[in-house]
Amino acid sequence: MTETTDVSFKPEAPVQPATPDKSPGKPTPPPAAPARALPTEAEIGDWIRGAELPTLAALFDGLPVAKFDVLVMQIRKEELIPQHWSVISERGELNDLDFERLPEVGRLRVRYKNQELARRRLRNLQWGWRELAGRRPAVWTVADLLAAMRRIIEHKHPVDWNDFLAASRDIWRDLELPHGREQLEVLWNCLVQVRKSTKK
Repeated sequence: MTETTDVSFKPEAPVQPATPDKSPGKPTPPPAAPARALPTEAEIGDWIRGAELPTLAALFDGLPVAKFDVLVMQIRKEELIPQHWSVISERGELNDLDFERLPEVGRLRVRYKNQELARRRLRNLQWGWRELAGRRPAVWTVADLLAAMRRIIEHKHPVDWNDFLAASRDIWRDLELPHGREQLEVLWNCLVQVRKSTKK
């Protein structure tokens, strides 16, 4: 006599999902922000000579004042700009017409030809002119440029760094005096240093 084996399926009790541990512990870190695409040193060199470089703004976009100060401190350490800057003197109410009448502003309008591009870049440059108490962009040094950028960041002005830096570069490129070439060289070295510091 053979024994029969019961092979009918007997469902098991459903598995209870694991109860999350509600004990206090380390908070889950937020996902890391995607790395910003930084320009290469060669691209920065091409930009100094007049090329467009949309990724240039990635060096400064969203920087708080403290982080910007760290970058400038590194630039000073490398002796790319003077250790001590002249104090920005306060001026009375600035007249926008004074900015519009500057010879370097007129030259930029001729250079750009495209009216929308000219308006955009001059609007951004004007923030720096205001923060430097009406100091003419044609006589700015790179130290002045960085001082203006710091005040722009501190006061949270809506500046597009690509347009602001491109307008400053093009003013120096239009100057016939050695001052322009000297500032472009200093600016190139400073931007390369910022890139190195940002990648760390």
